[in-house]
Amino acid sequence: MEATLTVKTHFSAAHRLALPQLTLEQNSEIYGKCARVNGHGHNYHLEVSVAGEIDPRTGMIVDLGDLQKAIDELVVEPFDHTFLNKDIPYFAEVVPTAENIALHIAQLLGERIRQLGAELDKVKLIESPNNSAEIHCRGLVQAPRQLLEKTLTAV
Repeated sequence: MEATLTVKTHFSAAHRLALPQLTLEQNSEIYGKCARVNGHGHNYHLEVSVAGEIDPRTGMIVDLGDLQKAIDELVVEPFDHTFLNKDIPYFAEVVPTAENIALHIAQLLGERIRQLGAELDKVKLIESPNNSAEIHCRGLVQAPRQLLEKTLTAV
């Protein structure tokens, strides 16, 4: 029988929403206060859901410790207490919106979760009590990065 397992964790990070080719005024029109030059921070809450068959011997989809280790190594440790735009190379070229952060997390986790014997189902990134982004990953995470980005921007 197939089931879904969700792990919740958190990290703190700062970011600035701005397109480098635009002026501060133009970025402020698009992103409001989030375009301020010195950025701002969030206490992000992250939910990673994996899907797979329940192992009849263990009763698990995936070893929970291994899953938590993958999330900590690939996401929490590198992202926690950073300025995303400058400390995470991916965001030097991609605006670190909640949607793009969640997409990048899905890209980072997809292969490792497959190696653990499950499939990445969903990444939910809660940026504040007012907003969150969800990436539904089944069948997408195996696609090249450019296809994933086109899929996200087309939605």
